[in-house]
Amino acid sequence: MNANSVVPTATGSLYSFQFGDTQFAVDANLGGRIVTFAFSGRNILTGPAVDPANFGSTLWPSPQTDWGWPPPAQIDSAPYAASIDAAVLSLSGATAPGLGLAVEKEFSADGKSGVVTVLYTLANRGSQARQVAPWEITRVAAGGLTFFPMGEGGPRKGPQDLLSPAIVDGVAWFAYNAATITADQKLFADGLEGWIAHVDGDLLLVKSFADTPTSQAAPGEAEIEIYANAGHTYVEVENQGAYVNLTPGAATAWTVRWMLRKLDLAATPASVGSAALVDLVRSLVK
Repeated sequence: MNANSVVPTATGSLYSFQFGDTQFAVDANLGGRIVTFAFSGRNILTGPAVDPANFGSTLWPSPQTDWGWPPPAQIDSAPYAASIDAAVLSLSGATAPGLGLAVEKEFSADGKSGVVTVLYTLANRGSQARQVAPWEITRVAAGGLTFFPMGEGGPRKGPQDLLSPAIVDGVAWFAYNAATITADQKLFADGLEGWIAHVDGDLLLVKSFADTPTSQAAPGEAEIEIYANAGHTYVEVENQGAYVNLTPGAATAWTVRWMLRKLDLAATPASVGSAALVDLVRSLVK
């Protein structure tokens, strides 16, 4: 533990990291789900009042065709065992029947940089080999602006209607407009540089991760996915890691770094094509 490490505190099953005006909280009894990432009390993540099942940020195994719907409770919503070692919060879930997969999550925070590091591990506890990719699903309120650098190809559709972004100087921008969302919509895309960001008002959420080439994406999935529901209640900001083969007893680890910043909108406009906004994100993830 270094001098900038933030020691988490526990209130029942809720584990919180507090640094300055920022709070990051995880509920161990709810699949180790990230339920709060807030600045001065303003949570950029949705809560159960928006949707009782689909809120906050969770991890699923990809591709979804391996399990359909709903997601396995052992991974998504059932209690995880929790422990704190120095400044690291470790959570461990049960094995999902049929898949033979279990998830472990480690959380740590650096109070000086304002970075929360999440280490996900997918472990094959079954008797058969399993191919899988880690998939982080982060729900934010309907509205705002989501953007990421485009990689190979262009946005493509899956089972839902295509959510079409604007592409400016190699960056894809989804500016939420409820009037254009008349059904569930989603986009699938290869990213570049290993980040995706979302702005809600003057709050900027950034998630960074290792860039995954298209050749390592799970079948029918993509490194970057954005979903907007027909009910106009939330948006999913999604990122996936590499699709790998796990022999029985093997595991794959994947790290995502989270940042939350308050924007000076006069200096850094939150609008489609904002070079200042892209430059800011790139300065944070470098």
